[in-house]
Amino acid sequence: MFKRIFIILLLLCLSTAVFAQERANSAYLDLFPLLKGFIATDNSSDTYFICISAGYERLIFSHYSVGLNLDLFPGKINDIKFLYLGANAFARFYPVSENGENFFLGVSLGFNRQAIDGKADADQGGFFGITTGLSAGYKLYITGGFFAEMSMSYILSKLGESVVPLGWQGGLRVGFSF
Repeated sequence: MFKRIFIILLLLCLSTAVFAQERANSAYLDLFPLLKGFIATDNSSDTYFICISAGYERLIFSHYSVGLNLDLFPGKINDIKFLYLGANAFARFYPVSENGENFFLGVSLGFNRQAIDGKADADQGGFFGITTGLSAGYKLYITGGFFAEMSMSYILSKLGESVVPLGWQGGLRVGFSF
């Protein structure tokens, strides 16, 4: 089942190259996870987190875009290693603008995995599952193709046999269009 979902998402994203030859691309970095990693890092207690959330978005038609987002959060608490990895594909609708700017509504589908000391077993604090979400936000273009984007998302994740709401998550992304 995971292979089928991955293949469908991959084909969807690759097909954007055919339909959107003259549309804008954008790459971004989310500042909230980066800031959370800096706050959680404490050199005196041998704790560090490097939280990187980056993505790519491409307009496929006027008012519509698709993209990929990758979350990579490696860390260490004392001598215990921590790794969170999440990847999802998303689609957005920009009702006000044709150019992928202004107010947007979006959906996402992907997977996430957490490993504690190299083990993703649930009894050790790890997990692996599908994640999905709904988002709304605002993308503001600044001079020279740079942009800032504020958003709120509600995220659900399937962990084991149950669906767990991860709740509301904010995003503050900065990036550039090319």
